[in-house]
Amino acid sequence: MKLLLSKRWATVLPILTLLLVSLACKFQVGAPSSAAPTIETPASDNLTGEGNLVFGPGPFNFPDTKSGLADLASYKAMLVMSFNGTEAGQPRQWSKTYIMLNTKEPAAHQLTIEKTGSLPDLDTVFMAESNGASYERHGENDCIATVIDEENSLIARMEPVGFLNGVIGADEAGNGTINDVAANHYTFDERAFGQLNIAQSTGEIWVAADGGYIVKYLLTTKGNADYFGEGIEGTLTWDYELTDINQTLTVTLPDNCPGGLVNAPLLPGASNILNMPGILTYDTAASLADAAAFYQKEIPTLGWELVGEPSITDSSALLDYIQGDKTLTIIITSDNIKTAVNMVLGKSQDTVPLP
Repeated sequence: MKLLLSKRWATVLPILTLLLVSLACKFQVGAPSSAAPTIETPASDNLTGEGNLVFGPGPFNFPDTKSGLADLASYKAMLVMSFNGTEAGQPRQWSKTYIMLNTKEPAAHQLTIEKTGSLPDLDTVFMAESNGASYERHGENDCIATVIDEENSLIARMEPVGFLNGVIGADEAGNGTINDVAANHYTFDERAFGQLNIAQSTGEIWVAADGGYIVKYLLTTKGNADYFGEGIEGTLTWDYELTDINQTLTVTLPDNCPGGLVNAPLLPGASNILNMPGILTYDTAASLADAAAFYQKEIPTLGWELVGEPSITDSSALLDYIQGDKTLTIIITSDNIKTAVNMVLGKSQDTVPLP
C-alpha cells in the first residue's frame, strides 16, 4: 500500500503544484474582465427625451429589451451586428456575431463572439458562467477562471438583447409565428429612438404574444458623423433572434478551462479555506483517519463514484472519484499537528491512471 501511494503521489503532486501556481497567477476574486469586447456602436438610448424630441406615431412602446427573458427556463440568443461604410475616407466593413446560451437549472450561461472585417482584434471570445465559476478565453490564450461576481454577472453585462434599442411609438403590423413562437409584429423608424434628423432607420420587432419577450428584431440605420462620430459614415445593421426556447441546452467549456468550484462539505472547524475554480483546500484539527473516513462517506452521496482503492497511510490519503466527465481527487496529509485537505476538480481525460 505504501508503495502504491508513493507512486501515485509522484504523478498527482506535480499536477496539484502546477494547478496551484497557475491559479495563483490567473485567479482574482471579483476582478472585472480586463479584455471585455468593445461594442462599436453609438450611444442611442435616449428614449425619454426633452424639448423637441419627436418619437414614433404608433401605439406600441417597448423600452426594456430584456423584458420577459427572466421567465424562460432556457434559450439561445443570436445577434449579428454589421457595419458597411467609410472612416476618414477609407472603406470600413466589419461584423460581430454574439451567441448566448442561457439555462436556469442548472444556472449556466455561455457567450461566444466571432468577428470579421476591419476590426483591430479578430480573436474569438469565449465567456461562460457555470458551477460557481466565471470563465473567459480570447483566441488561443489560456482560459481564465474566477469566482462569479453576482453583481457583475455575464448575463447582466453581455446579454445580446441588451445591445438593442428599446422603441417608442412603433406601428402594429399584424401577427404570426416566428421561430415557432406566436408573436406580434411591429415596425418603426428613427423616431422610435428620438433620432429624427440624426439618422435614417428602418426596423421591425416581433414580440412573443405569451411572455412578452423579443423573438426577432431587425434594424438598419444609415448615418454620418452626426450619428457615428467624426469621419465615419455608413450603414449599421442589427439582426437578433431568440430560438431553442425552454429546450435542453448544454454549456461546454474549452478543454483548457479549469474546473468549477468544488461542491463538497467541509469538516467541522475548517480553517485557512481557499475555494477557487478547480481547487478547494483547508486545514482541520481532525485526524487524517477521521478526515479520510468523512469523505469516503460523504462524497458518494453527492453522486461521485470511487475509482480504484483508496491509498491511505499514517501520514497521507489519496481518494479518486469520477462523475460523468468530471474527476475529483482528494489529497489529505497530516504532520501530527494539523491535517490538510486538498480537493482538485478536473476532467476525466485528465485522469492519471493508477500504477
